[in-house]
Amino acid sequence: MKLSRSIRWLIVSLMTGMIVWIAYTFAVPQLLTPRVAITSPMSLIHVGSNDSFAITPDGIKAGRYILEMLVSGSQEAAQKAIEIYDEIIPRENYGGEYSALRWFADLFLMPDQEKQKALQDPFVASFYDFFAENNFANLKEYVQRKYLLQQYPDQLTETGRNRAAFLEDFILFNNPTREAWEQTSKVLSVIPISPGQTIADIGSGPGYYSTRFSQKVGAKGRVYSIDTVQAHLDYINRYIQRQNITNITTINSYPGTTIGLQGKQVDVAFMCSLYHNIYGMSTAPDRDSFVQSIKAALKPGGTLVLVDNGLVEPGQLPYHGPYVAKELVIHQLRFYGFKLKREYAFIPQRYVLIFEAV
Repeated sequence: MKLSRSIRWLIVSLMTGMIVWIAYTFAVPQLLTPRVAITSPMSLIHVGSNDSFAITPDGIKAGRYILEMLVSGSQEAAQKAIEIYDEIIPRENYGGEYSALRWFADLFLMPDQEKQKALQDPFVASFYDFFAENNFANLKEYVQRKYLLQQYPDQLTETGRNRAAFLEDFILFNNPTREAWEQTSKVLSVIPISPGQTIADIGSGPGYYSTRFSQKVGAKGRVYSIDTVQAHLDYINRYIQRQNITNITTINSYPGTTIGLQGKQVDVAFMCSLYHNIYGMSTAPDRDSFVQSIKAALKPGGTLVLVDNGLVEPGQLPYHGPYVAKELVIHQLRFYGFKLKREYAFIPQRYVLIFEAV
């Protein structure tokens, strides 16, 4: 019996629809992900000038006072800088260089005994010494480069950009007031790392988290401080040598298409303020290579921990640094074979995502 063309078309359409439904329901359920509700006019990712904060008129004004404090020793300039920072930190630059520069102004006004107490922590003292050596040459250079208060011959060259980026990273990452704005101790408390274990600090910068992981894993554990910037690793190596720290190993992973462990395995892979670059700036092949190298480095049952900045809803704390919405990260890593186990947010713009490889 021959079927009419319209009946045959109906049957084919029904069969095709059934096949598609079966495929999406049973064959590839991992491809079905919840929709992300967009509730903000902000972009879901912002990289900007990489790990830099916006330059504003008030920030420049405060920076000029910091420079005057350093050059002329003016206590009045230090006090004026503090007053500006107290006003603009909550609305412009929470977690950026402002709080570190304010810290220097506070330290400048302290009596000697109080200053010595503020520098008791070896890591904080090392930060201070780096910027204070040669009559605060590095701190003066940072302020001048950041706020364009002096023209440097290498300013438009790759060398100059790398130098400015290194100083920016150093003051942001090793900021002595970082605990106050980031709640670092709370972040550390939720990372599943124990004495004797091994952790990769990917994008370690000048060692802020690496030195804390060193204490958590103890003498029998191991921390791999991984970065593409040799100047960061050189600083870590000098610090651990002075402090006789023996459980940190530095690894240069340049050009950053893998994490550089080359067959070594770890219990935990950790990234802080890095994945927004991987998500927003890497090519697909480079990102694939980078994430696959993390999976290869994790021991069975190992954990990936991502700490990064998300967009802040209107009416909450503004954030002018780079960020990526956590929903983008969660769904992308799902396709790479990572399952979100837990998430935390201890401050408005900072999230902690804990994944396991599946």
